[in-house]
Amino acid sequence: MENEGLVGRVTEALAGRIIVNQIKPGERLRQDGIAFEFGVSQGTVREAFRKLEAMKLVEALPRRGVRVTPVDVAGEREIATMRAALEVLAIRSIAGTVSSPHLKSLREILKQGDAAENLIDSETANREFHIGLARPCAMPRLIATIAELNVAYSRHVFASARPDTWKPRYNFDHWRIYEAYASGDREQAANLLARHVSSVDRVSRQGK
Repeated sequence: MENEGLVGRVTEALAGRIIVNQIKPGERLRQDGIAFEFGVSQGTVREAFRKLEAMKLVEALPRRGVRVTPVDVAGEREIATMRAALEVLAIRSIAGTVSSPHLKSLREILKQGDAAENLIDSETANREFHIGLARPCAMPRLIATIAELNVAYSRHVFASARPDTWKPRYNFDHWRIYEAYASGDREQAANLLARHVSSVDRVSRQGK
């Protein structure tokens, strides 16, 4: 069995490059080249490819190797629809009160997002906030799916972004969601979240 630590390291590195658009949609991944770069066996790279495929970041093509999955408007809208449904479900499934330490961690994430000086840091905070909102629902499969969808959405953000025009911003939507969430009004938080997630359509704006 291949070393899980090595597989994880290669998977994480490649996923990071794909998410920030360093490896472009449609680009093929060479197993031998990646093995050489990371100093690992091709078996380790194959396992990493399987994990990336499970994350929907790459796809295996018969007799043509592995390539990064495409980014398109239909895909973004599907992701937004699924996120709106599942993230709302997670918030509505939270039983009891949310702990003070968890609320504090969400506030810190929001502050980090507002203080971000580049798109990578901003989008990292965005993902952490959305996934963080779901964590108290204590439904591991649901949380994992939400995390996967947020990673997929980040790809669309980076694919359509223009780094030269990106500017820091205060995320009013996130703070409004947080305030309702922290006050215990999770129905209001869920409604605000659904509108927030459904309102973003970066890839289609780019194509206009």
